[in-house]
Amino acid sequence: MKILVLNGSPSGENSITLYTMKYIELFFPKHEYEMLHVGQRIRSIEKDFTEAGRMLTEADLIVFCYPVYTFLVPSQLHRFVELIKEKGIDLAGKCAVQITTSKHFYDVTAHRFIEDNCADLGLRYLGGLSADMEDLNTKAGQKQAREFFRFVIWQMKGMPLKKDAAADRRVVVISDMK
Repeated sequence: MKILVLNGSPSGENSITLYTMKYIELFFPKHEYEMLHVGQRIRSIEKDFTEAGRMLTEADLIVFCYPVYTFLVPSQLHRFVELIKEKGIDLAGKCAVQITTSKHFYDVTAHRFIEDNCADLGLRYLGGLSADMEDLNTKAGQKQAREFFRFVIWQMKGMPLKKDAAADRRVVVISDMK
């Protein structure tokens, strides 16, 4: 399976969140991993989206990997999601997850942002791992990272490759306001 890691951290290779993904890679070596440092390279990606587009279309699983900054994803990752939509990249039916690090201060809003954008892009959202910044230093945190990814792999094995009808969902808002 081809896994594309979208590193949204401006810290690039020094990202604590990316260390969690690299730790996961050690336990799942049978897969092919590609890394795109959108947090550091957003300006060059804006100028030429060709390589990013290729990486996205070839991936079976897209991992949004980023630190949570006061409720939200880093602005560079936000811009990258906008570029995917602007360029019209077809990701329908592909799978996506997210791995974040934070001190758990409203990280749910950042997770929801990615989840909602995955729905917009036709991606099958399989969940997320919200890790504390210190989790990789503990046995419990390490186990949580491994088990999260083991569950992701298990989910993907049972999925058909084509887009399912459940991805085309509608939202109904009911209000008693006049």
